[in-house]
Amino acid sequence: MEEQDRTPSLRSQHAPVQASQDHPYLGRDPMDRGCAIYTIVESLQQLGLESRAALLLSWLGRFEGLERHLEDDADPVLCVRQMLLQHVIDQPDGASKTMEWRENTWHDIVCGILRQSFLHACIDWSKDGLRPRIRWNPLEQTFLEFLSMGLPDEELSVWTPTEGTPKRARECAQLLLRRAVQ
Repeated sequence: MEEQDRTPSLRSQHAPVQASQDHPYLGRDPMDRGCAIYTIVESLQQLGLESRAALLLSWLGRFEGLERHLEDDADPVLCVRQMLLQHVIDQPDGASKTMEWRENTWHDIVCGILRQSFLHACIDWSKDGLRPRIRWNPLEQTFLEFLSMGLPDEELSVWTPTEGTPKRARECAQLLLRRAVQ
């Protein structure tokens, strides 16, 4: 195998994991999507940010199901997992996890989340491509709740504006950056 074939890429972490069906894995792998949520929690703990876990997971849960309507590399859970793993890898050895360091790290993580394409996805229910009847706002309802609001004769439209959704990004930043209970 050549070196370039072994080099991980941004897309490779989003590729479906082909876990061994043999003992002891029996079809599961620590890097499959089903285990990603545990990796997120563990990464937050390793970064000294366990107090942010409930907030992040609650917010991230609002996007559950969206991954089926986006490109493979835009899965919200996998994007957040990868960002957190990168922060764990990048932390200096023996880093003193002072309050200031943790706050700066959390701020960097939130800024990274705001740049993810899934955050800027626009989704609506409409008939015949006409004006949307209802548009999804992840701060008001979960994606799965929004899906249940579609009518039988409506189409689900998904797109990402070139300029993103700055208002949504600001609102999500405000939510994610509020002070954690220590």
